[in-house]
Order: sequence, then C-alpha cells, then structure tokens
Amino acid sequence: MRRHAVHTVSVATNMRAIAVCSIGLEKVLAKDLAHLGFRDVGRSAGRVIFNVSADSLAEDLAKANIGLRTADRVLLMVGEFKAFDFDGFYQGVASIPWERYCAKETKVLVERARVNRCKLHAQATLQSMTQKAIYAGLMQHFRVRKMPETGTTLEVRVYGDNDWWQIVVDTSGEALSRRGYRRFTHAAPLKETIAASMLFLAGWTRARPLVDPFCGSGTIPIEAALYACNRAPGLKRRFAFELFPGMDGNAIEDVRVAFRQEARKDIRTDIRASDLDAEALELARNNARLAGMSEFIHFSCIDARELVPSGNRGVMLCNPPYGQRLASQDEAHALYRALSPMLGRFLDAGWECGFLAADKEFGTVVGVEPTAVREIVSGQETMYFHWFSGNKVKTHETDSDRSGV
Repeated sequence: MRRHAVHTVSVATNMRAIAVCSIGLEKVLAKDLAHLGFRDVGRSAGRVIFNVSADSLAEDLAKANIGLRTADRVLLMVGEFKAFDFDGFYQGVASIPWERYCAKETKVLVERARVNRCKLHAQATLQSMTQKAIYAGLMQHFRVRKMPETGTTLEVRVYGDNDWWQIVVDTSGEALSRRGYRRFTHAAPLKETIAASMLFLAGWTRARPLVDPFCGSGTIPIEAALYACNRAPGLKRRFAFELFPGMDGNAIEDVRVAFRQEARKDIRTDIRASDLDAEALELARNNARLAGMSEFIHFSCIDARELVPSGNRGVMLCNPPYGQRLASQDEAHALYRALSPMLGRFLDAGWECGFLAADKEFGTVVGVEPTAVREIVSGQETMYFHWFSGNKVKTHETDSDRSGV
C-alpha cells in the first residue's frame, strides 16, 4: 500500500520564514531578527527560521527584507508534508495554493532541491516534478492549458529531511547584499552582509571610533555608517514578494516610511577608512555618496603599516588582501607579518581588532594570538574572522620583528 503526502498547508495565523546567511553567522542573524521583533524558532547551517503572520504577511516580509543587515535572502515556507514516493510528493506540492504567489504569467524556476536521508533523492527529478505539480495547479486555477511564462520569475526551493519536505519560495529577488549603493567595485569586494556581520561580531556602536585600513570599495565603513544612522539597508531597492498577488502595496510602503522615520542624521561618530590604492579609495568615496553616508566617513590614502590609533577603546575591522582573492599566499603572508607592529600599537592603546582572512593561521603569521577565531563559509569560499581583544600576546618572533620594521 502506498503512503502519500499528509499535507499541512493551512491558513493559520502563523507562517514560517527562513533567513539565509553565510554558515557560521547564524547566531548573528538571530540577533538581527530579534532586533526587528522576529522570534527565532530554529536554526541549521546557514539558516534561521522565524515566524511571520499570514494576516500581515506583506508587512512582515517588508520588515525582514528591508531591515535585516546580515541575511543574504528571506525565504517563505509555503508548504510542509511527509512523502515517501513520487506520487505523494507530487500531491503535496500540487496541494499548495500557488495562486497566492503566482500570477497567470509567472515563470516558475525550481532553483534547487536538497535532500538528506530521504527515500526520494534524485534532485533533478524532484525539481522537474515540483515544477510540473506547480504548473498543474496553476493551469487548473487560471483555466488555461499552458502557462505563458512571460512574467516575472518565482524561485522555488525544495528541502527534504527524513522524508519530511519543505517547499519554500524566495521573497527577496536579488540577494539582500545588493543594497543598491555599491555601483563601483574594486577587485574581489567584500559582501555587504558579511561586513555588517563583522560589526555585530565586534559589538561596535557609534560611540566608539572605527578604523578600516584596507577599505577597498568602502563596504565596511559604509555599512558602519548605515548602522550608526539606524538606516535600514534595503530602503533603496525592491523585492520579489512585492509582485505576489494580493500583496498590499500600501502596507509595504507604510513599512518603508516607518524605516525612513527611524533613520537619523543628527549623530556623531568617528568612522575612518583608508587604503594605499588611490583608485580604490575614489570608488569608496563614490559609493559612500550613493549611500548618502559621505559626511560620516573620513577617507584617507595611508599605508596600513603606518597607522597609529587616535584615542583609545576603538575598533579596527578590515578585510586585508589575501591569497584566495587578490594576491599569492606568500605575498599575503608577507603583508600579515608586516602588520604586526601596527596591530600591536592598536592593542596597546586599548583597541579591539578584527581581521577577516582566508588563512586560519593568520594569528600565527602576524605573530599575535587571537582571542577568538570564527569560521565563515560563503558559497565556495571559507574565511576566518580573527578577533583580537586586550593586550597583545606574542606567539613568536615575526619577520617584521627581526627586520626592525
């Protein structure tokens, strides 16, 4: 006897959404969600699940997409069911009210299917069957024999774990790291959501000075200025969920207005961004202007090795060039060793310092033992956030010490 899906889609007040982030930043994202008033109800690698209200779905999706600083995108869970065979899986997908998320012209793209310990595991087949089931339901609803697929694209993802299936739709469209202000980029720019996560990991507030000695196209200082001014990162862009049928455009605009009213310009903060590359520095200035944050960032062309702390109790955050992105590993290590005296000066002045690097042994190379190291996986790239707090502790004599630099 075949066991088919037991479908659990309902019109209950609560629905579940998933905020996606780089692996290793789930706790940071959960705090970001809590700041917006969302409750974290579950976490897995690169995902934080939270509740949204079906009765105010437009407002909740707007609040999450506009306000989250550390999420790469927001997904909406539209159906969950148990299925052990393809017949049950097809029925489960088809029973979801897809007309809530698709217009007659919508093109459906089943972007991925991830399975873990499921009887059904052929990912290409799952993707194809999901699309067929969705279109079957839509053709019946709209009373057409073929979907025209001439409109916007709805991205769908399928997650299966122990024969329990979750069907989700993307509400963001472009990744949330695309704030809309960074039109000018230098080589291998840092993703905005990771820059914002670095600020959260550092516990930085606008009351403390901030320095980025390798600012590149300006991502860290611009994200810091947006945070200092309480300006929501998604105010300059639109999102996929706004095109869902029945979304209340006035309610979405009300959320935007509320975020704009919360933004401040009457603040004082000390954010300094420098780079030895004058071309990169000009890009950073242009991006800061586009973000409306120029007045809050002081840019200067300085060799990072020559930096000295201004005042005390500040925070240094940076993403120096490293072998995986910009230079060879040998060149990156030579730079790290040359930074040791500069790092020592800042730690001696009571600063805390965070370096994002591809090398897990950054502390050994620079010659200072980090207080903590956090692994971050973004796509195919693995990075390590090295945090230095308090007086420096030498791990060994570096080349810089021996050369007297």
